[in-house]
Amino acid sequence: MTLNFKQSLLTLIGIAAIMVLGLFVIDMPIAIIVLTEAIFVGFIAIGRKIPYSELQQSMVASVNSFVTPILMLTLIGALVASWIIGGTVPTLIYIGMKIIDVRFFLIITFAMCSLMSMLIGTSWGVMSTLGVAFIGISNGLGIDPAYTVSAIVSGAFLGDKLSPLSSSLVLATELTGVESTKGIKAASYSNVPAFVLSIILYIYLGLAHTPQGESHEAEAEILMNALAEEFNLGILPLIAPVLLIFFMVIKIPTIPTFVLGIIVGVIESVFVQGCSLTDVASGLMTGYNMAANPMVNDLLHYGGVNSMASTLILLIIAACFGGIIKRLGIIACLLEKIFENARTKGKVITSAVVLHTVCFVITGNYYTTNSILAPAFADTFDKHGVSRDDLTAVLLNTGTGISPIIPWTATAIFITNTLGIAGTGYCIYAPILWLPVILQPIMAFMKKK
Repeated sequence: MTLNFKQSLLTLIGIAAIMVLGLFVIDMPIAIIVLTEAIFVGFIAIGRKIPYSELQQSMVASVNSFVTPILMLTLIGALVASWIIGGTVPTLIYIGMKIIDVRFFLIITFAMCSLMSMLIGTSWGVMSTLGVAFIGISNGLGIDPAYTVSAIVSGAFLGDKLSPLSSSLVLATELTGVESTKGIKAASYSNVPAFVLSIILYIYLGLAHTPQGESHEAEAEILMNALAEEFNLGILPLIAPVLLIFFMVIKIPTIPTFVLGIIVGVIESVFVQGCSLTDVASGLMTGYNMAANPMVNDLLHYGGVNSMASTLILLIIAACFGGIIKRLGIIACLLEKIFENARTKGKVITSAVVLHTVCFVITGNYYTTNSILAPAFADTFDKHGVSRDDLTAVLLNTGTGISPIIPWTATAIFITNTLGIAGTGYCIYAPILWLPVILQPIMAFMKKK
């Protein structure tokens, strides 16, 4: 009733065709494309005479494995909103604007986006707040937008791979069954060198390729004045991220940490920013939209439980899709073929990197590929004595990391719509996205078995 290797390949080609047709011909939403793919493989399963009851059991089991990530994503939406309302995010934006110099604009952009992404763990949040601000200032300074977007996206995705608050990290560690700190450590081996290279690159680009002469700071001044009018900026709003880091250091579990972070953000919203509990509660649900200045609302309208709704729906549909794929035996068949000659840590990790990258490029969705491949990879890694920590790094590097430069992913589309440039226009200046995919297999071969 399961598929053989040839049938598995043909099924993957069919899935890829649906993705290309849905994105480039029909212009379908990503969730509908994944739903269509699920229906497609469902019909194949029925054609193989797999009882529907078994398919439903597979889908339910797959969705059940996502309960914790779904809860965490919901809390992350509320957490980001509470930090915006409480003034944490506006204060960080203000500080970034204050220290801008045209020669060091790119490295400051990269540093600020990196810091923000590590604090809030969401690349989309960073790109839609700091990213939009830096793009506006970049245009005023006359800097090549490809440089600026690469610095924004690189910084934003550093946190997506290495922040304890990242939904991508949460998903990867939940699927592999490892502690978040160990997953971060494993991913750091390939991402820290890329981070260092990015620092050198943005310093060079800033000194060698930015316009010379007097800086144009009008855009920054307008934004800083608007933020200062709407928020009580200063040290107090920065208590929330400091406490959150402290909670992580003393190893409070992730979900209680998120809850405590939300509570601190709400307290700051009420007692530092002077918001009513009614407004704060509304903001936690719908995101920030309280400023009298429309520019501030446009800049900070992010976060809230509602902002995670589309992602949660996509996650559930992807889990169902993954359950059917798993029941068809496609992954087991591919794994057996690809890993049959893998005998060392280097070969196991390289095979996992290649297979996950190919599947991600075909599906365009790392929720789908992670949910399908992670359990199967885990068994293979255990069999060959390779740490699951390294598997977490594989999922982050070959899914989350490269999602901005695969044109048909939701992330790439979001970046193009928000920042104005497609991944092919800036990816060469964003080594933190693609270099870890190359470095991880190399480092695996360099280490002893």
